[in-house]
Amino acid sequence: MSILRLASVPVLVIGLSVGAMAGEPTTVSYTMSLAGLPVGSATMVMTPNGTSTAVVIAGRAGGPFNLGRMNASAVIAAGSVTAQSVSGSGKDSSTARLVSQGAPGNSSFTYDGKNDRGPGRIAMTLAGNRVTALDASIPESLKAVRVPVTEAHKTGIVDPLSVLGQLVRPGGTMQPEGVCGKSHAIFTGQARFTMAGTPVESRTMPGLPDGYSAIACKVTLTPVSGHRTDKGSAAQPRTASVVFARSGDQARTVLWSLSVPGTFGSFALTASSVK
Repeated sequence: MSILRLASVPVLVIGLSVGAMAGEPTTVSYTMSLAGLPVGSATMVMTPNGTSTAVVIAGRAGGPFNLGRMNASAVIAAGSVTAQSVSGSGKDSSTARLVSQGAPGNSSFTYDGKNDRGPGRIAMTLAGNRVTALDASIPESLKAVRVPVTEAHKTGIVDPLSVLGQLVRPGGTMQPEGVCGKSHAIFTGQARFTMAGTPVESRTMPGLPDGYSAIACKVTLTPVSGHRTDKGSAAQPRTASVVFARSGDQARTVLWSLSVPGTFGSFALTASSVK
């Protein structure tokens, strides 16, 4: 899994559900489909704990595409975000651990991962929304097939986990407006991309839990540099349609549905229950 794809995973996964009273977990069950065909399921548990919020998601997808298993978790606290994920199984598994400490644009960011191409590591320091120190290991076989990253691409940016601080607040409070209606220039240490969200809008949706209302937006990820040139799809913007469901007392906000178009059709994640 590329660092660009990996960076998008926690942004979408961690934003699945936040809210609820202090110490009270929220559990959301999801179904997954690809091109309209059911391919798997996922469960997310979010637990606020004082000044931090822990989010854990586990999913499994099979069917004709054999997408495998994924487990991801994150802890979001004031000035600190830690996330890790495991996807696949056995020799085909990919692992990653990401840590961001500090305010957006003035942070230290590290990534340690391993996939079928071998291990990789990134250590990056940002100050004034620009990279001041960077140590990134990229396999030689991949360097020649990537859009070059210039020094200009390393300015006016935040690290990928800092965006979560705009979306998920310590103590279990979520602000969809942290992503919806905002634009972020993100640099992973290997690649730069922009994440732009349309303003939230109210929407009528069938099947919501009693007392919940729907709010929706679209979030587009657009590669700028560092992405692969030998795969035409890598340069194309990806737009996700996101619908959140919020309880009447605003104590809970959960992702109700997520749809992302792809080569084999749209991938959809839809909530089936909220507890």
